[in-house]
Amino acid sequence: MMNIIKTSLVSAVLVLFLSTANISVARAAGTVMDSTINTAIVHLEAARKALSANELDSAQEHMKAAAQSSKDIIGGSLEVKAQRGSRAIAQARRLTREGDIPGATAILKDAEGIYKSLLQSGSSGGRGGLN
Repeated sequence: MMNIIKTSLVSAVLVLFLSTANISVARAAGTVMDSTINTAIVHLEAARKALSANELDSAQEHMKAAAQSSKDIIGGSLEVKAQRGSRAIAQARRLTREGDIPGATAILKDAEGIYKSLLQSGSSGGRGGLN
């Protein structure tokens, strides 16, 4: 009887320990994801500013960096939103090459909105919907 109680107690402590470890890992992953999303947003804002200043090469570099950050976003609908943002960045880069600066700027603003909604989805604890 005593062995059953000891075994149960050790099992309960082990389960509690592992649960706490999983929560810590999930929080760390969420922090990394938020950082990746913030990096994409910063590059999108910088790309829009560069377009406004007619610094097309700089804008292209920021759009490329934002697209690269987007590839690091994973997880359910977050990933789907990131793909939408990536497509928007690609379209903005194309429009910039074609000389449609107002169109590229508008699309970058939309892409920023997509990435900002990713942060809101992450902070609410869910995977978010597709805005």
